Amino acid sequence: MSGRAMWSGVRAVCFDMGGTLVRPEVVATTGQVAEVLGISLEEARALMGKGAKRCLVTPQGLAHDLAASFSRPELAAPLTEVLERARRRAEHPQLYPDVPDMLATLRVRGFALYAMTNALGSSVPDQEPAVFRELLDGVFYSARTGAIKPEPEAFAAVEQASGMRPEELLHVGDSVGADVRGAAAAGWHTAWVDRHHTTAPLMAATTTLRLHSLNTFPLLLPTRAAARTITSEVAG
Repeated sequence: MSGRAMWSGVRAVCFDMGGTLVRPEVVATTGQVAEVLGISLEEARALMGKGAKRCLVTPQGLAHDLAASFSRPELAAPLTEVLERARRRAEHPQLYPDVPDMLATLRVRGFALYAMTNALGSSVPDQEPAVFRELLDGVFYSARTGAIKPEPEAFAAVEQASGMRPEELLHVGDSVGADVRGAAAAGWHTAWVDRHHTTAPLMAATTTLRLHSLNTFPLLLPTRAAARTITSEVAG
């Protein structure tokens, strides 16, 4: 099935950020936190998913909370350094080379463009970076919505803010679990960005496309965003 046929009714595209639009660090922030705390990456992810990714917090505040939770106050300083560095990267995101022209092309075609991320609350910038203000209609941070992908509430936040139905939305991301399965469960169209050419299978019985870059992504979409179909309602 062609991308055009699959996505003929799409009016908006929502992208994951780290690993999809933005180059991540070699070792992700959560991995660096795990190293400082001396815990596994899986333990750190679970820990961050409970609170740090669901509310806004300063790097210093999160560092002290984490150090205190492990009864290791001496770790507050190295944790603060890790989290402040992540905040600076979020304030000045490094986009992949294939991203700016791709977004500009979709904007000209009339698509609404969004991004959604499970970023730590300590990494959410006070002011949206200029590049996102220029290329996107909005960014949805889990620390502001209170929901992390693949939870349905994360995708519902985009639907509510955009005023669009699930079938009008396409989500593009690099995580099979958080992005592809989460969006598919919400009734969205999906695309998987596999920049590293992994050998793992995507998922069974799926219409999700695997993309190795975003260079050709606009070719898969209609030349214009789908027009909104207005349905009349009888007032009660």
